[in-house]
Amino acid sequence: MNKNLISLIGPLFALTLLASACGDSGQAGSQDQEVIDAVAAQIRSDDDMPVEVDANCVASAMVAGMGGAQAMEENYGLTAETIADGQDPDDVELSVDAARGMADEALECGLNSLIVGEMAGDGISEEDASCLIDNLDQDALRDLFAAEFVGASDADRIGEAAEEAMFASVFSAITECAIDPTSFDG
Repeated sequence: MNKNLISLIGPLFALTLLASACGDSGQAGSQDQEVIDAVAAQIRSDDDMPVEVDANCVASAMVAGMGGAQAMEENYGLTAETIADGQDPDDVELSVDAARGMADEALECGLNSLIVGEMAGDGISEEDASCLIDNLDQDALRDLFAAEFVGASDADRIGEAAEEAMFASVFSAITECAIDPTSFDG
């Protein structure tokens, strides 16, 4: 059964890599929009990024999570030009609160749908995968993403807690959704 659960949880943890591209889809000023466009172009150029991910939404999330274009330049030296030249916003270490805010916004960019698709591709129905996502600990899911954007000690602290909460919530979600865990591929 552990191997089956790992095949279910695998897509969730693998998709934490997508966290390195997520944020706020609200109205942006012209300076913010230039940076959003540069980040979105960088995201689109990543061969590992699934096409289902809304690069503009994720880029907006990143810019908002870092406090906007002006804060990005002042605090991290990131501008539309430096990003276009290859400086990667993913390398920035945010506060836990800022990273959580960014991760919350990222989940609004369709990442849950992507996770459902990944899980459904691993041998469970889309309906069961949707039920699982809906019943997972959403704070833990957010923190798995957020841990990618904080310093090492904060990443260990919130990442480990998120993994524990996620593992426990998987069992609860399987029960709530009445899914036979032995039916998973793996």
